[in-house]
Amino acid sequence: MTLHQHPDTPPAMPAIDSYQRVQKMLDAMPDFAALYTAVELDVFEALAAETTMTSDELAEACGADPAMMGRLLGWLQAHSFVAGNPSGYRLTEDGHVLTADADPSQRHAVLVTGSTYWREALGHLPDTVRRGYSTPPEGHPLYEYLIFTNGLAETFDRFMTARSTPVGRDLAAIDGWADVRVVADLGGGLGGVLAALVHAHPHLRGILAERSTVTGRAHSYVSGQGLLSRVEIIAADIFEYVPRGADRYLLSSILHNYSPEACVTLLTGVRQALQDNAGGEVWIIEGTLPRRPSTASPWYSTDIRMMSLFQGGRVRRVSELRELANQAGLSITRCAHLPCGQTLLVASPAPEREN
Repeated sequence: MTLHQHPDTPPAMPAIDSYQRVQKMLDAMPDFAALYTAVELDVFEALAAETTMTSDELAEACGADPAMMGRLLGWLQAHSFVAGNPSGYRLTEDGHVLTADADPSQRHAVLVTGSTYWREALGHLPDTVRRGYSTPPEGHPLYEYLIFTNGLAETFDRFMTARSTPVGRDLAAIDGWADVRVVADLGGGLGGVLAALVHAHPHLRGILAERSTVTGRAHSYVSGQGLLSRVEIIAADIFEYVPRGADRYLLSSILHNYSPEACVTLLTGVRQALQDNAGGEVWIIEGTLPRRPSTASPWYSTDIRMMSLFQGGRVRRVSELRELANQAGLSITRCAHLPCGQTLLVASPAPEREN
């Protein structure tokens, strides 16, 4: 076969077939390993601190073998995370999103996903599917494990904050906040959603209910946002205690961590709080699977992750969330898809049936 193509010109990419589609999934494993390695070695932080650095300078700064660093930089350049050549590399826009100061940043998402706990959970997926339930890596459920691993706990918090802040902005843009005085975020992490809401609506006060192991870091985050006078932080197990006094309760990316039974318990507690408060709503924010199973969606990947990490946790369809709400005595009154990709379901206590 005679080739007239210039050797530096890549061939045109043919339409991907089934075999190649699987190969792309296989290649995703070493690709993510390379990305995690670059983040874990602080390659992006080093380049963010200096305008350009040579391969050898990066190797020294990151405590890496020079030859191996050169090969890693080849991968990073091929995937557009860095630009340049051995005489000097610099960050691209794609590379900047992996620095700690980026807004939003993917650095913490990569570190969490590449951590030993996450990798082991996914590695045990065949056994999980066989048994019908997951076995926690390291012998501890996730949130218990985070108590003993402060570095990962803080990284996880920042990962969740990067994910939740856009949710807060989307919620803040929805009409209907004028008559709300107090909003409570149950299991709201550091307070990313609340901060976005309270910043956007100066008349609002917030309540953040979180585990006692998180409230200290939440206090620092809320203080940094300048909102300590407007956000009350309460240490609470939200399955046992839902704070009273809010006009609106938020459950943002909470239900997918838990079994149907646990979800009904939590939603029932919220319904009782609403009734004690003589009114109000609960806003449930979740990623949802499409109604048609054949429809592609990134939430299927999240569902596999939930399957590996949590006993009973799963990403659900809107119809399944409606059923959980109904079992807890709540009625879904509105449903909307948010720009961030998640779904908002608004619920209030269902009218009591007459005997």
